Amino acid sequence: MEQYEFLKSSQATLSSDKRVLRYHMTSLGCPKNLVESEEMMAQLSISGMVLVHEPEEADLLVINTCGFIESAKEETIDAIMDLAELRRENLQQRLVVVGCMVQRYRKEMREELPEVDAFVGVEDKETFLNIAWEALGRKPSAPVQRFSFSYAPRLLTTPPHLAYLRISDGCFHRCSFCAIPAIRGPLRSRPMEEIMAEAKALAAGGVKELIIVSQDTTSYGYDLYGRFALADLLTRLEKIEGIEWLRLMYLYPHLVDRRLAAFFANSKKLISYVDLPIQHGDPTILASMNRGSNDKHIRRAVHLLRSARNDLTIRTTVIVGFPGEKNQHFHNMMQLLEEMAFDRVGVFTYSREDGTPAETLPDHVSDRIKEKRYRKLVNWASQKALEKNQRFVGEIITVLIDRKDPDEEIYWGRYQGQAPEVDGEVMVQGAKLIVGQFAPVRITSADEDNLYGYVNVEIASVIA
Repeated sequence: MEQYEFLKSSQATLSSDKRVLRYHMTSLGCPKNLVESEEMMAQLSISGMVLVHEPEEADLLVINTCGFIESAKEETIDAIMDLAELRRENLQQRLVVVGCMVQRYRKEMREELPEVDAFVGVEDKETFLNIAWEALGRKPSAPVQRFSFSYAPRLLTTPPHLAYLRISDGCFHRCSFCAIPAIRGPLRSRPMEEIMAEAKALAAGGVKELIIVSQDTTSYGYDLYGRFALADLLTRLEKIEGIEWLRLMYLYPHLVDRRLAAFFANSKKLISYVDLPIQHGDPTILASMNRGSNDKHIRRAVHLLRSARNDLTIRTTVIVGFPGEKNQHFHNMMQLLEEMAFDRVGVFTYSREDGTPAETLPDHVSDRIKEKRYRKLVNWASQKALEKNQRFVGEIITVLIDRKDPDEEIYWGRYQGQAPEVDGEVMVQGAKLIVGQFAPVRITSADEDNLYGYVNVEIASVIA
């Protein structure tokens, strides 16, 4: 078993020695991408480079790309061009572009982005370190170790008390709109022992919240063990000393079963939050999406989860404007969202992706209608989020403190119903706190994104 190694960003940052090579990392896209960026940063640091926070100061510029949907591709190209402009001003710099968009469009990117010195796709990531040093025309100052999918050190960029835990790569499903199988391939679960070793090392380093991520979390283990083994993994993870919150992301509705619901009901560490993307609510559109879930599966999953934990926050995402979507289909989706009373709803417009089955479907929806439906649903979701947040006013909730305002005695954290980045936060005042501590907070106001409150001093003094 490999010994996992985790570096804090301060351990790999800044050197006054001009002879030491410096690197800067730009990480785009989802938390799974962030985990891979952290792995690449650790490799660069272990091999003798140092991290800098300003790209102008770097010898090596690395950008980990996202190529999932059109807006992500546009963001990626913009970021590459910004770094390429820096490189033109400093001819000693080298620019390496890695990740999902390279995997998907390597040939086109090589032709259209001559400013880039090297491209590394997701299938080539084990060769990333050698390619990075070759781009610089130098040799590593420390031996280059070969890292595998199951084991790689990480330089954590999250607050010290939380970390993402990737349990698999690729996807068991084949949704007709999704390019992930073409980019990431089929489901490849990490062996449970490897995940446990990483989770224990994270806990030993002070991590209290583990956020479990993958492209297909509910299918975990099927390729290795011949069964869906997420509940087995959770049973072991919750026994790790030091881990206090386990958060689940990216569940497929039709794979939410009674065993997983029972785990929610009985676990002391699996928190009252779940990310359950449904993508639509109309059975005809769901079938065209090849989701594997229909509206009955969605209702059953929500019923099982809420029956297990009545304070559960359920986040979902949906796509508007999928080919063939008529007004009635859109209405049926909104009706299901209302019925299921999801706490948070993320909304995307359908993006026509090269090589996906949905690309060739007839009856594509116009941009004008997609935008109209998007605006209607976003406005509805914002109002629902406001109503749900306002229910907390006057209540005392437990908040995990993530950061302190540098100029004022104000802190920002999250309660169990808020995942980092995608959900809002809780602004906390009224006492000196420590990042990483749990604080009882009385909520005094709310908007559609955030909650605002003061530390409940009486309870806090009892806890202290």
